Amino acid sequence: MEFEDVVRGRMGMYSFFSSVFIDVPPKELLKDLYEENVKFPKFEGVDTIINYPKKFKSFEDFERAVRQEYTAVFIGPFSNYVSLYQSEYEGENPYGKVTLRVKEMFRRFGYECIHREPADHLGVYMAFMVESCKELLNGKIDELKKQREVIRELEKWIFDFCNNVENHRDAMFYKGIVKMLRDFIKIDKNLIEELILYATRNK
Repeated sequence: MEFEDVVRGRMGMYSFFSSVFIDVPPKELLKDLYEENVKFPKFEGVDTIINYPKKFKSFEDFERAVRQEYTAVFIGPFSNYVSLYQSEYEGENPYGKVTLRVKEMFRRFGYECIHREPADHLGVYMAFMVESCKELLNGKIDELKKQREVIRELEKWIFDFCNNVENHRDAMFYKGIVKMLRDFIKIDKNLIEELILYATRNK
C-alpha cells in the first residue's frame, strides 16, 4: 500500500476509537454500525462489534443498549466502573501530576486539547493521533516520532484498561471494542517503526 493510504487507514481507526471513548458513541456512528456500513480490518474483536447490533430488532434498541453499557462500564454510579483516565492507573486522580505530564507532552507536540476531558483521557489520546495523522499527510514526517512517544506513554496503561473492560460484567459491545483496540495498538506500534524507516529512506 502507498504511504498515504496506510496513514489514512490508521487515522480512520484512531478516529473510530476517539468517537467511542470520548463520550457515548454518536448516533451517526451507531447507525452506520447497525446498518453494516462500517468496514474494519481483521482485528480481534471485530466479529463482536459487527454481530452485536444484529441482536436488536430496531436501531433504537441497539442505541439504547450501547448508551446504557457506556454508562455502566465507564461512569458508574457505583464503584464497579473502568476508568478512562491514565491517572487512575498510576495511583492518582485526574488533573494531578499524571494529567499535567501528558498535557505537557501534547503541548510540546503542538497539540491543544479541544475536549472538555483532561489530557490523560483515552479519547483525547485517540484524538491526538487523528490530528497527528492529518499533519503527517501534509508532509510533516516528524509526526511519526511524536506518535512513537505517545504510544510509549499509552502502553503504560492501555492494556490494563482493555483487560478491565473485557472482564467487566456489563461489557458486551465494548468487549469487542477493547479487543480490537488492544490488537490495533500492538500492530500500530510496529507499523510506526516501519513508517519511520520508510520515511528515512525516502527523504
